[in-house]
Amino acid sequence: MKHTLPFGQVFPLRQSPNKFGSALALSKRFFILLAALLLATPAPAHSGKARYHVIIDTDGAPDDLRAICMLLGSREVEVLALVSSEGAQAPQRTAACLRGLLRDFHHEGIPVGCGRPTGTAAPAWRSQAEQVDWGLADRTDCPEAVDLLASAIEGEEEAVTLIALGSLTNIDALCAARPDLKERIARIVWYNDCIRPLEGANYRTDPAAACRVLASGIPTAMVSAGCPVPITETWLDSVATVTTPYARRIVATHRCLPLSQSIGARHLAAWDDLAVLYLFNPELFDEKRLTYTVSTCTLRDPECFCRAVLPLLRGKPDAESRVFYGFPTDAGCYAQDVEPIIGQAVALYGPSEWRACVLTNELHGHLGIYATVGVKMGIRAREYFNIGVDDIEVTTFAGQTPPVSCMNDGLQVGTGASVGHGLIRVAAVDAPRPEALFRFKGKTIRLRLKPEYAERIRRDVRRGIELHGDRTEAYWQYVRKLALLYWLEFDRHEIFDLETVAENV
Repeated sequence: MKHTLPFGQVFPLRQSPNKFGSALALSKRFFILLAALLLATPAPAHSGKARYHVIIDTDGAPDDLRAICMLLGSREVEVLALVSSEGAQAPQRTAACLRGLLRDFHHEGIPVGCGRPTGTAAPAWRSQAEQVDWGLADRTDCPEAVDLLASAIEGEEEAVTLIALGSLTNIDALCAARPDLKERIARIVWYNDCIRPLEGANYRTDPAAACRVLASGIPTAMVSAGCPVPITETWLDSVATVTTPYARRIVATHRCLPLSQSIGARHLAAWDDLAVLYLFNPELFDEKRLTYTVSTCTLRDPECFCRAVLPLLRGKPDAESRVFYGFPTDAGCYAQDVEPIIGQAVALYGPSEWRACVLTNELHGHLGIYATVGVKMGIRAREYFNIGVDDIEVTTFAGQTPPVSCMNDGLQVGTGASVGHGLIRVAAVDAPRPEALFRFKGKTIRLRLKPEYAERIRRDVRRGIELHGDRTEAYWQYVRKLALLYWLEFDRHEIFDLETVAENV
């Protein structure tokens, strides 16, 4: 039995507001509009904290891959968790793909939950979806999607936005198990490609769940294309100009079979990824209210997708800066011995690490070895949780005696956990060591410089003292050369041992 409901008669969520309610609604709309205008004002943010706190629910389709890459790559978004649902792929397979994707992006700290199968027949495109390369599948056991949804929403201070790129099965189960959490959900942004009448692949996977969620009272935006929005080779060429790992993943997957064949046949289009476009650019959609809490949001112009997605993938050049607009990489801005490594260092490790290393060494007073190690350690910790600056607590075991204590300067700049913010603590230790704990929202990891790298630094520095004496001008020039060498050669994904730590540590 289908659960299609005629518009104009669906979801009797609440009684019609009285005159006072109408006035209150108008007042609310005014303040929402005012807030939107203020948010649109091009002023620098106070901190690097995210604007949106989201949980992604996905069925593992190729368009979901594009959507997830856009969300992971945005500093305006904190992805609290990802959960899998029935649809393009089976939930367990999608969860394994998600863990593989997060590992490739070094965002292992984002949890993944696995939804329950619905028993719905597999769609015709499942075999194609299963051929898309999300990364080496990680089949480690995951928590159940409903449990992860509940814990992620409970653990977040801000209201949470649910980005639904598949069925609404998991959200329906959450509403049944934890109705108290509905008030903590800011809204659901759900892609469904047919809303007149209510139909479409995401709806058909679990129609009963969709109807219950839409009648739950949670504000919901049902996003659709209105008309086809093809993914073309020309668009893919434009994405290839973006140098982020997220854009590169989109290009790599779409230039391989089976997606390259679908693009050539013009069978691939923007679907679920329009939900992300709506999150950032609602003005590109025609919005019509169906009920007190449910709206339809239809893309106004297909050309908007191509134009609007590229800025989302590029990100904002001032995402981490409070004084600069972007950060300079022009050779003329740098010392003669620094200039040769700029292009390679930015290409290898990204602009965020470059910015933090430059600022740290200016703060530090000289090009320091352990200061640079501290930057790389701090950036790696932020990467693990996929968060911006000024959002993490640090306990460092580098002590207060150089040279190892120099790492503390890099940690502060790399994470934004400065002494002034009260987010960094130097542990009292008898023997300083290049190691630190990083805590974010109840989760803690430990990073320590691998012994072979620590020994290389000690050996190279000892050799400098033998050659030039301790703290002589020649010695500091020697250290500067070493710092530049390590800056370029030390890969933050290779030089640290990383482990998760119990919360009571």
